[in-house]
Amino acid sequence: MQKTFNLSISRFFKNLGPGPVIAAAFIGPGTVTVCTLAGVNFGYSLLWALILSICATLALQEISGRIGISTGQDLSQLLRNSKSNTFLNLFLWF
Repeated sequence: MQKTFNLSISRFFKNLGPGPVIAAAFIGPGTVTVCTLAGVNFGYSLLWALILSICATLALQEISGRIGISTGQDLSQLLRNSKSNTFLNLFLWF
């Protein structure tokens, strides 16, 4: 039984992929700590911020996906290759 359990765990980790590594790099321990403290201190009163951020993220991902499909470039490539607005290019450099 122990050998079967070890094989299933190792198979699980082999098939897990890069998702947890990317999530850990994106989220990080500081974000988890701050979110935990916010939840402890404010409870459900910050639920509106979660809903608002989910809606904003969905809108940004949808717009980014449409740009990618129509131009074949991602958002950063499109902004970098945009030569029409000098102020925008300078702002993006900084």
